[in-house]
Amino acid sequence: MKKIFAAAVIAFMLLQMPTAMAMELMSYGSQGQAVYSLQEELTNLGYDTGGIDGVFGPCTQNAVIEFQKKYNISVDGIVGPETMSILERLNTASRGGYRRISNYKIVYIAKQYVGTPYIYGGTSPSGFDCSGFTSYVYNQIGYNIGRTAEDQFYNGRAVSLNNLQPGDLLFFSTSGGSPTHVAIYLGNNQLMHMSFSAQRACISDFSGWFRENYIGARRYL
Repeated sequence: MKKIFAAAVIAFMLLQMPTAMAMELMSYGSQGQAVYSLQEELTNLGYDTGGIDGVFGPCTQNAVIEFQKKYNISVDGIVGPETMSILERLNTASRGGYRRISNYKIVYIAKQYVGTPYIYGGTSPSGFDCSGFTSYVYNQIGYNIGRTAEDQFYNGRAVSLNNLQPGDLLFFSTSGGSPTHVAIYLGNNQLMHMSFSAQRACISDFSGWFRENYIGARRYL
């Protein structure tokens, strides 16, 4: 009888393990892929998390609180089972923000490579050139945008300067013709690119040289 009871207890605990694992709490200061997914879900529903970067900061906390208020969940700014369950249900019903999420995902992926060395002709995390970098980042979410800056410029959809979104590609030319450099727009007047002068991946302001040699932007998402 004792053996049967012990076996039943073990079986019950095993059944509960996936649920327990899924009930990990997220709160201010949490970081990682779970927070990134949370920010995706909130952004898709129209809440401002301050960006999708995998860091549970004050903007993400405020977004969680606003969400909890709207859906009559205990308002504590902490993401537990009830908050996550409602988030997942709402996002399953409507995926209208997928494109916007993909834009932020491009930015999130790109930033992982800050400091990567510049290598002419490089197409991997061991070293990129400018178009090798943009091509690699887009490939991470399943988009083949071409290998060269010229390919990427002529294949994408043109977008005006005053309509830029995070994830758009910015093109520059020092020859007055076809693009000689390409970067990823991050938002807030910043871009990320493989800098030949610095010999590494950098985040720069979209000003000075970049404005003087800017020839257009392209969108793929």
